[in-house]
Amino acid sequence: MVNGDKHTSGTVIVDHNHNKTSYYSPKNIRGIICATIVVILILVGITALILWLLYRPHNPRFTVVGAAVYGLNTSSPPVITAIQLTFITRNPNNRVSIYYDHLLAFVYYQTQPITPPLILPPLHHETDSTVAVSPVWPVSPVVFNGLVTDEAGVVSLRLVLTGRLRWKAGGIKTGRKGVYVGCDVLVALKSGVLGLVPLVGPSVCKVDI
Repeated sequence: MVNGDKHTSGTVIVDHNHNKTSYYSPKNIRGIICATIVVILILVGITALILWLLYRPHNPRFTVVGAAVYGLNTSSPPVITAIQLTFITRNPNNRVSIYYDHLLAFVYYQTQPITPPLILPPLHHETDSTVAVSPVWPVSPVVFNGLVTDEAGVVSLRLVLTGRLRWKAGGIKTGRKGVYVGCDVLVALKSGVLGLVPLVGPSVCKVDI
């Protein structure tokens, strides 16, 4: 039975025991709270999806564009030889920049490193930009002459970069992620020839993050 009172606002329910029970019972309050939480989670999910579609980072791209061989002293033949590989890295993201930390560079031949690890300086890669880097490694003349003899002048080398990077979108930076870059390149080497050496075909680089 529902009783009305012109001096009292609101509506009440009279149960079978003639006790007055408000619509705002604990059960109803819990339902309202649960519904509110579900709506908030849906809105947060939609917002996160939109931000991800706008700011999702694409992997950087790497290409080896040059090579050179140098003698590090004045003796003939030089006691120490150096190999230089020039690579460019491209950040294709329009809204996300990249910070590289602790980058190490190696040169491999047939799965074996032929140079010591070279620590590259930290690099901040701006949005939609390209950066060129030209590291130089010392190489034993015995190793160098072995490369030339083994490959008959065209040597298959692999540039390897390892380290960690962070993405930055606006004022937000992600945690550090491991990065591995492997670039396979054919280089024309000749015994006793120093200076710039030609690349035989384009390099093929793979980036794993």
